[in-house]
Amino acid sequence: MDPEQLILLLYKGALSRLRLTREGILEKNVQKKGENLSKAIAIIAELNASVDSKMEDDSTHFLRGLYTAILAELPKVTLNNDLNTLNRSEKYISGLKEIWEKDVMAKGRPSIPVGVKESAVKRSFPSVFKETPSDNKFHAFSV
Repeated sequence: MDPEQLILLLYKGALSRLRLTREGILEKNVQKKGENLSKAIAIIAELNASVDSKMEDDSTHFLRGLYTAILAELPKVTLNNDLNTLNRSEKYISGLKEIWEKDVMAKGRPSIPVGVKESAVKRSFPSVFKETPSDNKFHAFSV
């Protein structure tokens, strides 16, 4: 299996674990919630570690910052069953998975220039690139 397929599997696994975490919260099943949340966090940490450390473009900085923000926020779900944070994390991971499928996994297409990838990220997550923060959390990214 090539690296691109492995990344796609990680995205799918993270989304599956986030959904199971939600089920655990709604079912008031602490074990189901905890096990799946910790697995989702581990998968997202692996996705973060898979980002090429040599890349220094805006998209790469954004991606690292987004993963870092998600990893900082998800543990809070354990403390207060925060479905808003869980939903927001799932939305971001789902958006990244869609970008990955369209821009990286697309067969028969030539390599996509960095500027196009950056544009796709900005279209998918416009609130992060606004100068004034929206009502969503995850405003600040540090790398």
